[in-house]
Amino acid sequence: MKPAETKSAQPHDKLFRHCMLLPKVARQFLEAWLPKGFLALVDWSTLSVQRISGMDESLKERREDVIYRIKASGRPVHFYILLEHQTRPERRMALRCLEYSLGVWRAEAQTKPLPLVIPIVVHPGPGAWKSPRRLRELIEVPAEIAPWAEEFIPDSGYLIAELAGHPMEQLASGSLGRAVMAALQAERLGKMSYRQVKKIVETLYADGNSPEATRLARQLWVYLLEHSELKDPQIREIVETTVPKRNQSNFMSTAQRLKLEGRQEGRQEGRQEAIIKLLKIRHKRVPAGLLEAVADVSDERHLERLFLAAAQSATLEKFSESL
Repeated sequence: MKPAETKSAQPHDKLFRHCMLLPKVARQFLEAWLPKGFLALVDWSTLSVQRISGMDESLKERREDVIYRIKASGRPVHFYILLEHQTRPERRMALRCLEYSLGVWRAEAQTKPLPLVIPIVVHPGPGAWKSPRRLRELIEVPAEIAPWAEEFIPDSGYLIAELAGHPMEQLASGSLGRAVMAALQAERLGKMSYRQVKKIVETLYADGNSPEATRLARQLWVYLLEHSELKDPQIREIVETTVPKRNQSNFMSTAQRLKLEGRQEGRQEGRQEAIIKLLKIRHKRVPAGLLEAVADVSDERHLERLFLAAAQSATLEKFSESL
């Protein structure tokens, strides 16, 4: 379907945060990526989304990141889980993760001792993650003073969850988490085919129409439609064969709404391009600010008036009066 991509620069961020805020999905993700020895110490009944009131402004801006608090061996542990939306691994990720950990520790300044913070970077792909995973790998020390300087080199790291190259069964320990991670994986790898979309929806409902599946369904379905090019018969077949009957009408209405919005956005963009082209033909040099103002108009009636003004106005100043 793939409507014009104007809604969000990073739609996967919104999907990731929406889904990972559910404790059940978080647990299924953590169970797949943490060492078994650590998992044996975890009290899952204590898992909660952590609200950090004293976070730095730089951390508040990363709204897609999620922080969990849990107890392991009776002690609090924080997980800072962030989705890396760059296709190329960031070399300085270890430094970024240290900044996030510092934000948590500042907010927990009254706690003695400070809690363990484990940053987890989710990398959907493509390709392997080759960036340094320890902070000390980023710090250059002259060989002559290395023995003396060793004690001043901080060493923090992060856990990497590389989705590329893993089958769906390994992305999470349960169906809800697998469906979410598989959607992120397929989008990044350019493999959002009809078969893959159907498999993801089937996985979402593998354990029945649970409350969590219902909460995830709309967000996930919109994401799948926006990042695939499914035809109407394929959409209907997926809905009728994989979605519980009581949810089918909602799935179909969502698909129809997105299709209509995509057509409307296509018409708007086409009209904007026609106005801009007409202005350039008639006036040769058109200020960038004026072109941006035209591109910001979305109302179809207003675009129609601007098209007529572009054809009839003798000067750009006269055309500007129609904006």
